[in-house]
Order: sequence, then C-alpha cells, then structure tokens
Amino acid sequence: MNLFTTLDRLKADLDALRPLAPEQEQRVLQKFRLDWNYNSNAIEGNSLTLGETRSLLLHGLTAEGKPLRDHLDIKGHNEAILGLEEVVHDDRPLTEQFIREMHQVLLGEEHYKPAHTASGQPTRQRIVPGQYKSSTNNVVTATGETFYFASPEETPARMHDLLTWYRQETEAPTLHPVALAAEFHHRFVSIHPFDDGNGRMSRLLMNLILMRHGYPITVIKADEPTRNRYLAALSAADAGDPEPFLRFIIENVEASLQLMIRAAKGESIEEPSDLDKKLALLKKQVLTNEDTIEKSWNMDLQVSFFDALIDRLISDLTTQTSRFDAFFLEKFFSGGVFYVGAKLPVIKEFSMISNVKETIKRGLNKSAVLADTVTFSIAWTGFRQRRKSFDLRLLIDFLFAEHEFGIAVSIDELLDGKPAYSDHDKALVFFDSIYLNDYASIDYYDLNYQFANKVYDFIAAKVAEADSSPS
Repeated sequence: MNLFTTLDRLKADLDALRPLAPEQEQRVLQKFRLDWNYNSNAIEGNSLTLGETRSLLLHGLTAEGKPLRDHLDIKGHNEAILGLEEVVHDDRPLTEQFIREMHQVLLGEEHYKPAHTASGQPTRQRIVPGQYKSSTNNVVTATGETFYFASPEETPARMHDLLTWYRQETEAPTLHPVALAAEFHHRFVSIHPFDDGNGRMSRLLMNLILMRHGYPITVIKADEPTRNRYLAALSAADAGDPEPFLRFIIENVEASLQLMIRAAKGESIEEPSDLDKKLALLKKQVLTNEDTIEKSWNMDLQVSFFDALIDRLISDLTTQTSRFDAFFLEKFFSGGVFYVGAKLPVIKEFSMISNVKETIKRGLNKSAVLADTVTFSIAWTGFRQRRKSFDLRLLIDFLFAEHEFGIAVSIDELLDGKPAYSDHDKALVFFDSIYLNDYASIDYYDLNYQFANKVYDFIAAKVAEADSSPS
C-alpha cells in the first residue's frame, strides 16, 4: 500500500469540513499549542509537567522548585509557535535569516548552559540565540560511538545547501508534502547548526512546512516509548534508511488530522493527561478494592467533611477563577445544602466567600439531618463586551452517597443575573472517591484547574460567537 494513502484520505476529509467554526478552531489550536510546547521541550529534558506548562502559558504561574531556564524555554517556544502561525500564510520565503530570527525568539536572551570540555571536565557554554554554533556539538550514542554533526566551519555552507534544496523542491515538487517536511527535519538535525535548541527548531520548521501545505500542527509526544521510537528512526535515517522516520512522521500527522477532524465535527478532543492517569490509578486502587471501604456517610463524617475537604477546595477554586473577574462587572457567591428527602435546597447568595462557607458549614452541622448535596457557585455578571454581554455561573456540587462521594461541575449562562439551581443533577462528575481519613492525596489545584479551564472555554466560545455574528 502507498505510504500516503490513509494520510491523503484524512487530509481530504478535513478539507471537506473546512472552515472550522471559530470556537472549534480555537479549542483545538489551544490544545495543539499546549501539547507542542510541553512535548517538544520535554523531549529535550525540560522538567515542567504538562500541568505546569499549561499553568505557565495560560496563567503565568511558575512551578515551585523548577529551574528558571525551563520556564524561559517554554515561554520562548510558545512565542516561536505564535510567530510561526503568523507567517504560515505569508509570502515570506524560508531563508537562513528567517531561521536565525526564529531561533532568537525560541531561546530569548544570551545565556550559559552546562557543558564539558574535550577532556570531560565540567564547564559552561555561552549560548547566543540567532547565531550559528561556535563549537562542535557532536553526540555520543547509546552504543558509545560518536555521531558527528557539521563542524562550525561547515555549518554556513551546509545550511545554504539545505535551503537551496528546499527552494528547488518547492518550485518543482518531487516529494509528498509530508515527506518534504520529514526530510527537512532530518537534514536540519544532521547539521545541528546551533549551539542549543536544534531539536526544537527542527520540529518548528517541520511544522511550518506542514502548515503551509494545509496540514495541522503535528506533535511528537515525549513519553518514553514514543521518544525512543523517534530517536531510533532518526538514527536509522542517519545510517541511510529514511523510511522508519518517514513512517513515524506520517503516523503523527495522521493522528493530528484525526484530532482536527474530531474538532471540526464538534466531538471531544481530550486525551488522557497526567492528571487523568493519576486519577485512573487512584480510582483503580481505591474503588475496586472492597477492603478499602471503611466509612459510610453519617452525621459524624458530615460534620467533619467541611474542614477536611470542602473548605480547602473552594478556597483554591476561588483563587484560581479570580483571573476571570476583570472580564465582568460583578461577581457573587452562592452556596448551601440539599438534605435527604427535602424538596428544596437551602441556598443563600453573598458577595463574600466567607459568608458562603459559613452557610455551608452551618448546614452540615445541622443536627439529625443528613445532607445529600453541598452546592457552591461563583456567578459573574455583566461581561465587558459591547456587542453581546452575558452572565455565567460555575456550579460545583459535592454529591454524597453511602460509601463514596463525587465532585461535579456545570457552567450555565444566567438569565436576568439569577442562577437556576434545579439543574444541579445535570452536572458532570469530574472526581469520585470513597470516604477517606485524610484527603491530602486529592490534588485540589489540578482539579480546580480543570474547572477553571471550562470557564475559559465557555467565555472563549461566547466571544467567538459574538465576533462571528453579523454587526
């Protein structure tokens, strides 16, 4: 079978679905950027997790205990991606000057990185973004052999030859666009023209070529099996066998096409994240082991539950979502308790979070009445958009069953600035657990981060809807 048969079919399917709705395109592009920033840097040894990368790029939050250089590399890579997207449809040719400019954006300011002398002694190497390498950067392979890249003296001529070849190939194509992108990636890496950032640059330039031919961003994952396959395929290409690397790139492009098609159809584009994997392991460990069920929902447990979990979770949620306050004129909090057998909840609205907490705590301490649900919401009113203002509410429900509880979330647009609490049963359960002695194992930050992202997605979709509506 032709290597490109499936690829071409998927590309045709995507082209038939274009143009994507603005909110769908924004949603999938954000995912591509986050995944690309995280994985491309992680392949090179960056220590930030996917969640930390997301927090840095979306909220400007740095990860405690992680190197400053790792944060700067993520920021620089994101700037390079944004710059890349701007020039995809421009007539500006791919030149050495353009590549050097992109490298400068990628690495930012001049800096030093740890290195070793020829005799193996530790030293520091000066990195000057935008300039070709000043010293050799050969590598020792897993077999102990040295792989030789272009020397500093050879690099300008090798880069000139690479760009000449690329220009000729674009003027009189002999390669499939994906094969062109893959071969450019390999040729660039074989030269290794810079003192640092060559792997990230090769993937940026590969994606520039792909996007200019109508393909979506393609992300090479940093998980160990994928990374090992990637490096092994590059080694095979170095040894004169380019097919494994071409097949590897084709598979990754196909995956990106499938993701883009799902987005165009309005289907889910979520993939298991680090947090999803941890939650799945926790769920398997706790909920599938009957011996761990040691508590039932009762009055004693109910009285302690506010201090044990609810207070800390909603405090962190309030902090994380405060970033959205500037987009609205006002904000208020609501909360209360649903009781077993009761038809109506006890709900109160306040401008201060402390008042809501007190209402919930008092409700859980109510003697001889067992709670069914604790509900907490943050409502924002008066979105600062002239053409289409709106109000919204983020609703978090703690759902209590006999042996386990769940945490559910829903986001609604408010009518007349007032939430309707009758729909809390429609909330999506994001987390569930048996009752524990200690809830320190629950990652409040990552859980609330998912909730905050849902608020962002809602607002972004409303803005896109307003922008696409006739004036």
